[in-house]
Amino acid sequence: MFNNNLQNLDGIIKCNEHYYYLKIYYEDTDAGQIVYHTNYLKYFERARTSLLNLLNIDQADLRKNHKINLVVRKADLMWHKPALFNDTILIKSCLKYAKNTSITIFQEAFRFCEIEEKNELLVSGTIQIVAINEEYKVKRINKILKSKFFQNK
Repeated sequence: MFNNNLQNLDGIIKCNEHYYYLKIYYEDTDAGQIVYHTNYLKYFERARTSLLNLLNIDQADLRKNHKINLVVRKADLMWHKPALFNDTILIKSCLKYAKNTSITIFQEAFRFCEIEEKNELLVSGTIQIVAINEEYKVKRINKILKSKFFQNK
């Protein structure tokens, strides 16, 4: 009945950069129809989860079979311009650096404009991710670091 193409829900990886699109809905905004500032943390998290999905890194498996969870240790964001109701947002993610126990990702949110082929920078930031065990102790993340995406240049 429907020809559903669900392959791109997690975005795409191109030249070791991940691109993830989302639409801004009314629920994302304040009374002035401006995106509430903390929502960008959610958007960046969705993009990172989608990136892991594309890399076949299953966070549920990591938790169940390896007893580790990936968590944000540090976030440093800069807001440049607001996103607005009905905007399409492009989240771009790339590796800043990886170590044995952490991954640091640089992420940017752009107002996507396909017609003008010019994307307007809204928010940029660096997010550090670590793996912790059930006792909240930092663990090595060698399985994740095997992915080409997470190789330092």
